[in-house]
Amino acid sequence: MYPRNRPLSKEFLYDFSISGGATGAIDLVAVDPNGNLPSGFIVTQITLYTETAIASTGTPTITLGNTFDPDGYLVDFFAAASAVNSSLHAGQLDGALIWDTSLDAIKAYRVSSTATTQNVSITIGTAPLSAGKLRVVVEGIIPSDAIGQITR
Repeated sequence: MYPRNRPLSKEFLYDFSISGGATGAIDLVAVDPNGNLPSGFIVTQITLYTETAIASTGTPTITLGNTFDPDGYLVDFFAAASAVNSSLHAGQLDGALIWDTSLDAIKAYRVSSTATTQNVSITIGTAPLSAGKLRVVVEGIIPSDAIGQITR
């Protein structure tokens, strides 16, 4: 069982050698053996870290989001994350679900309580990727009203 009302981190990985780099949506691999974001999870922060430089033969767009909103966590971050050891956090680039542009502040996002899980994904547009490895950490909490929906 996940701890309720305590900080929880879920880690995801994009690795070109595993997932390829074709244009379109690519679900990230959940590093946590419990899988993707559980229903009821409240996202409070996103951190993206570049382990291996992302590359392309063209100029792609890459967004970070979920099953329902492909750029909900970060809008196009190709230029900002194309160098090794670069990192991004919510707010450095807009993301409709987790950043309020009008208030210039992070906002919590609750994973749909009608879904059992929600995939974290990147969406590649314009040109395919030819290399790269990204690690994404999603931080948040599980409120006590979501505990009955979550099994470990």
